[in-house]
Amino acid sequence: MPKRGGGRGRNWRVENHFEHDDRVHSNNIRRVSFKPGTSKGKNKFRMWNSDPSKIFDDDIDMGATGNVGQRLNIRPFGRGGRLNSPAPKMSHGGPRRKFTPGLLPWYQITIPYGAKHEKDLLLRALLGYISPDIFIPHYYKNIGNAAVFYVDDVKIAEKLFNADRKIVMPDGFKLLVIVKNMVPKINIDTEMKEKMKLTMAKRYNAATKALDLTKFHADPDLSEVFCALFRPVIMLAAVDIIAENIPDLEALNLNDNKLHGLAHLKQLSMKLKCLKILYMGDNKIPFLSSLEPLQSLPLVELYLKGNPLVNRFQDHDIYVSDVRKKFPKLTRLDGIDLPPAIGFDVTDNVALPPYQQSFLVDPQGQDLVREFLTQYYAIYDSESRQQLLDAYHEHASISMAANYLITDNRNVASVRLNAYIPNSRNILRVTDREPRRRYLRTGRLQVVSFLSDLPKTKHDLMGFAVDLLVFTPTLIVLTMGGIFTETVTAGNPKRSFHRTFIIVPNTNGGFSIMNDLLFITNTTKEQDDRAHTSVLPVDRTSTQTALAVPAVPSTSTAPDEIQKAQLIATISQTTGMNQHWSLNCLQETDWDLQRALFIFNQLQSEGKIPAEAFIK
Repeated sequence: MPKRGGGRGRNWRVENHFEHDDRVHSNNIRRVSFKPGTSKGKNKFRMWNSDPSKIFDDDIDMGATGNVGQRLNIRPFGRGGRLNSPAPKMSHGGPRRKFTPGLLPWYQITIPYGAKHEKDLLLRALLGYISPDIFIPHYYKNIGNAAVFYVDDVKIAEKLFNADRKIVMPDGFKLLVIVKNMVPKINIDTEMKEKMKLTMAKRYNAATKALDLTKFHADPDLSEVFCALFRPVIMLAAVDIIAENIPDLEALNLNDNKLHGLAHLKQLSMKLKCLKILYMGDNKIPFLSSLEPLQSLPLVELYLKGNPLVNRFQDHDIYVSDVRKKFPKLTRLDGIDLPPAIGFDVTDNVALPPYQQSFLVDPQGQDLVREFLTQYYAIYDSESRQQLLDAYHEHASISMAANYLITDNRNVASVRLNAYIPNSRNILRVTDREPRRRYLRTGRLQVVSFLSDLPKTKHDLMGFAVDLLVFTPTLIVLTMGGIFTETVTAGNPKRSFHRTFIIVPNTNGGFSIMNDLLFITNTTKEQDDRAHTSVLPVDRTSTQTALAVPAVPSTSTAPDEIQKAQLIATISQTTGMNQHWSLNCLQETDWDLQRALFIFNQLQSEGKIPAEAFIK
């Protein structure tokens, strides 16, 4: 039965064959053991490398100089060692064996009695058999009469495994080839660190501050020591050497080093803070999450091609996106320049534009916005919304969506959105075509009927954030967000809303709403604290003032009775004053609503408006 990694159970030990070739003696017999109490079925045994985490995370003594071949208890016939079972088929004097790749990227190759042949003769024989493939015999040495070396390629290890007893030497002897999944013994001492340091020095480019450690273990200057960077203890020693001698390193190439686990590489971000370019291609990194220990590095270029993690992505765009989530400053990935990232990652010395409550794509639309908001919400917050029929196009449509905040406690009556949820057209929840069609109201009659069924409200116009996104002779797109209070609902709950109007010209020379998108949710604590507390700034020329406090432009002609009633209703619902004080305020300012609101805010901030002005 083959051992893990292609190793074979042979009763052969290096130390037993130091003197001469003893291959034809009659006592060369396989040992058989029938252990009592063994469970039926497969022969079960544990190996040191059954836990892959120990292979890559801990530095394990692999015992390269001893126990090259281990004894196995071989059952002679049948499954589970049953007697009187049919004998297995034999091939080349023994049972057929199959190579099994191991968990480690290194394999020990042992040639029993190989020391009697010259090294070059032995290697030429092996290379000739696996031609055209070639391999590098790492750490070749003779141990007794055996020749031992290592290879770092699973395909080469399999070909050498299959070469067992198939290569005939000049003396007529067929080479025995034993392959075991094993790494050489390592010992990080001062001498080894000095060799690593000298090897790194010749690979360092001072002009570009770049260090090339590609296939570091195969460097000719390290042929006598095992220096594979996939072993954490060796990688950490290399990081310490770099941090001590070139702490300002900006580019590091770790290609083709059989890297797997990277948890220990968290030291890179702490010791090499200037590292911006990192190449890790042609390794064995299995998952993108394996790169998390490197996330704190300010990388602008990363190379991962040739790792299993890349093949896990069928869509290249998703691969690029997921990598950039971990390294948002990347401008180059796998040798390809990336498009600029969309984000707000700016340096500390860059001044951000000032906060602006509202935005006008065209200042000429300012008067239209003021007039529209004043007239629309004066009617919307009145006792009857039927007058909104004139505001909507004949083929207008409205869509409303409502949703709870994550922090909402729905057991509280004031938080429940019962008046909105049943008619919500949230397309993330409403997936069927028929409900989606039913919740989309079309035609001015359906639109106004739907709005009339919603709870009565009072909007905080001074707290509006208004954006005029499109302003052309044929199309206007207006969005706004703010807070309103339900005036007839128990507890007068406050709601947050966002609304988008798409407005087109009508045949009467005015404008009509073609599409109305409304979203409603509950207010946050910050919104509750700011609700109905906005005060008009003194600067009346600012864009923010013009939009935050809607008003109709003053005219030279006196308003008629209908217009006066509308102005009184507007200032009353905007300021909270009763109709008597609202009428007085407008009369004293010659029915100029914008001036009246300005004076109100100024007097209110000074505390000069009596409490009876707000008693209704």
